[in-house]
Amino acid sequence: MLSKQIFSENTVSLEQFFPNFTHEFLKPFEVLTSSQIKNVMHLNFEVKESKHLKKISPILRLAHPSDAKKITEIYKELYNGTYPYSEMVDVEEVQKMILDPHVKWIVYQDPQYNIAGCITFVLDFQNRRGYIRGFMLKRKYQGRIDITKAMIGSMLGMLHEFKDTIYTWYVENRTAHAKSQYSMWVCGIAPIAFYPNKDIFLEKVESDLMQILYDERALKKFRSSAIPCFIPSVESCYQYSNKRYSLGTFSIKSPKIILGKKKVGKLQKKLVRNIEKDKFGYETITFSFEGSNSYFQFLHTPQVKNMEKVKYEVKNLEELYVFTQELIKCKKEFDVRYCEVFVSAYNPEHQQIFYDAGLKPRGYIPSWECSPDALEFSDSILFSIFNGTISEDIQLIDQGQKLLETLGFYEDSINEPVSYQSYSFVEVESRTASIKKQKGVKKGALALMFSYLALLCISIITALAFGSSGFSFVLHTISDLGNSQFTPSPILFDIACIIAGLITIPYSFFCDEMRKSPKKHLEVISRSGLYFGILG
Repeated sequence: MLSKQIFSENTVSLEQFFPNFTHEFLKPFEVLTSSQIKNVMHLNFEVKESKHLKKISPILRLAHPSDAKKITEIYKELYNGTYPYSEMVDVEEVQKMILDPHVKWIVYQDPQYNIAGCITFVLDFQNRRGYIRGFMLKRKYQGRIDITKAMIGSMLGMLHEFKDTIYTWYVENRTAHAKSQYSMWVCGIAPIAFYPNKDIFLEKVESDLMQILYDERALKKFRSSAIPCFIPSVESCYQYSNKRYSLGTFSIKSPKIILGKKKVGKLQKKLVRNIEKDKFGYETITFSFEGSNSYFQFLHTPQVKNMEKVKYEVKNLEELYVFTQELIKCKKEFDVRYCEVFVSAYNPEHQQIFYDAGLKPRGYIPSWECSPDALEFSDSILFSIFNGTISEDIQLIDQGQKLLETLGFYEDSINEPVSYQSYSFVEVESRTASIKKQKGVKKGALALMFSYLALLCISIITALAFGSSGFSFVLHTISDLGNSQFTPSPILFDIACIIAGLITIPYSFFCDEMRKSPKKHLEVISRSGLYFGILG
């Protein structure tokens, strides 16, 4: 626990940092853990080869409710009274957060125990992840206190306390400077996704960099065994994450989205929008349909003009389409600059609908969601849409630069505006669109197939047994079974051909559906059947 640890005088090599996983980060400090001291953590170790040896080593402790006023003053000072998330400058609200078991607030002190800075960890126990925010120092301590050691100490405290509870730690780092990016990269919190033009700080639009640190068990032991299946535009994001975390097998699918036009029209008439606004200006917006449990919910933050924290549940693609259309409508209506959604990495149809609505993949995040029923993690893809251009003054560590190159932001110029397309129907409803989902039609087609084969066999037997000219497979073609010269009942073959023609169309749709299945064995079976059919 943070409030009960001290680290003895020692030296840790810089080479021992930049870990891939939490246990690698903790390893250099195993021998440094000493006796328990209540309320403070002294970082009496030095980082070998560090450029900050002359800087002050901060003293860490958990915040008390009485610290709330001083904490809010840090936010007000650093952001000149313009910090957009007003709950962080509200003394009463900060006191509540300090007492909240889902929030851990750490303050940094100088050798005289004056508060010099702070950091916050918001704990999501359901998804087993911790969100790092508000890593800052007062102006007079900037350049004097070692912020990298402050970050190291903060992570040591959190990782010790929540070793078997929190498996993922992430941050949305500012890009106006790269100092905090580097301090977290030292701890292994690595870039994984990008939020273009998401925030407004000091009255300027700013992009954020998502960095993440995993407990290795989240990826190796508790990650879902399901094979990720995603649309082609996601592959570069996947390969970026795969290079660091060795994620394994994946499949790519380009789904053909077929929507029922009448169904969409009915859903649009039943669509309900509800907005709940809290005292800090946040708006929770929920879309739903009358008489349905389906919903689409997100957080709108007017002060920074963004929409995030999307949660949804739908029964079919038509519902998701209507919801995404309403989302884009809200974006325009509320003059929103940025919108994001985390989409399942196993549902290419949902990915395609968001992609067609204008949202593009900005990062592949493995083991992001945790099942509420078991300790099992599933992968997600960050999709977002934004207005404007990326700042010329963006500051990134090397790993962040590589991520943006992967995402295509440097192909021409980082200042190029990112355009997006409006969603349009790929296909409207046709009779064949619903055929694939009707068991009766499938059984009927199967019955016709057997009828065709039976009539063909009877036609062959009749020609061989009763034909006057002696039908032969060697000398004649199969079409001669419809010639009265070779068989007394050519109508049998004619009827068989008519039935074959009737079942060709639905059968082709069933084959297409099977081939698009992400399950490998079904794909092999369906393709083999198709090849043998062509041969026949």
